[in-house]
Amino acid sequence: MTEEDHYRPEQTALCGCFNAPYNFLVNEKELGMDDKYAVVSLLICSVCGQVWLRYFYEIEAFTASGRWYLGAIQAEQAAFMTVEHAKAALESLDSYFYGGSYYGGQSGSSSGQIYLNP
Repeated sequence: MTEEDHYRPEQTALCGCFNAPYNFLVNEKELGMDDKYAVVSLLICSVCGQVWLRYFYEIEAFTASGRWYLGAIQAEQAAFMTVEHAKAALESLDSYFYGGSYYGGQSGSSSGQIYLNP
């Protein structure tokens, strides 16, 4: 592993993706759908290369149930990430972003458990 492969939060934390991630992220890899029917994907910052885990959940039968969660993860975590572990991985982070119609179109940051009731 080269020095470039190491996660360096002191460098990436200065990037704008840590304040407004969707302005900087591009789709890297779709991991699939978990047993709760949430779509899990990996995104990457086009500026600093930070890897982000995205968890999107929606129940189409319920108005305003769509929500997304987005957390910065290490490249090593991304290499072994599975749909089964994505929600727990986000919940274990110090903080993650959230947003979507479930939150009235607003976004913010939180930590801890992610509740998926409609």
